[in-house]
Amino acid sequence: MPATPAEKIRSRLGVRLELPQPDERRRLREAARLSQQDIADAVGSTRAAVGHWETGLRSPRGRLLANYVDVLRVLRESA
Repeated sequence: MPATPAEKIRSRLGVRLELPQPDERRRLREAARLSQQDIADAVGSTRAAVGHWETGLRSPRGRLLANYVDVLRVLRESA
């Protein structure tokens, strides 16, 4: 899948996407009264993957990382 324009610029500038700690990811989701499936649907992943991201067992990469960071930013801004 080709990179989005934002991904191309991030890569060229060496900008890293920062994730909050796993417990903060879960707190943000729960504060918004969203399920793991809601987040998975929004970022294009699976509920199990979101569960792993919230426990710190795994971290998203590539486009999933960019989508997840964007969703978490929105959740943080809406809190």
